[in-house]
Amino acid sequence: MKESIIIVILSSLIGLISGTLLSSNEELLSAIPIMLLIIPALNSLIGDISTVLVSRLTTHLYIGTIPPKIQKSDRLKEDFFGLLATLLLSLVALLFLGYFFGVISGVEIVNPLFMVVIITITILLIFILMFISLFFGAIFLFKRGKDPNNFLIPFVTSLADFLTPFFLILFIIIFI
Repeated sequence: MKESIIIVILSSLIGLISGTLLSSNEELLSAIPIMLLIIPALNSLIGDISTVLVSRLTTHLYIGTIPPKIQKSDRLKEDFFGLLATLLLSLVALLFLGYFFGVISGVEIVNPLFMVVIITITILLIFILMFISLFFGAIFLFKRGKDPNNFLIPFVTSLADFLTPFFLILFIIIFI
């Protein structure tokens, strides 16, 4: 209870900010309807990959395959590239399904190549940010005798729910 109350409050605040961001940009997102179709799936994708990352980092720390220090390791590289490949394959499948369901449902798809580029840049940027911050967070919490899973998994889910629409909206505003 003592460990979880802080992260529950923090996750709730991030969720509130995320909802405010989405509602304040409703007009922009409605102008590109395919985004409304794909944002929940993107949130889930990056949240799921990041949760796997936290779990892998925590396991490595507990069994000693990576030291609780901030340094490069072959194990981290393997995890990074393995999760990156999984993310990219999942993203391709998601984009294909999103396009397919968009065409079937009659949702207007404005400049599909532009949308694919924005979505891909967003997901790659978030993945890199999450990998770095979760690595530092896992090391920090592990050194303090806390279980990184208890803090980082709820946090990363909320953070992904905020960062995905934030960067999508930011890139749409920048590039349109």
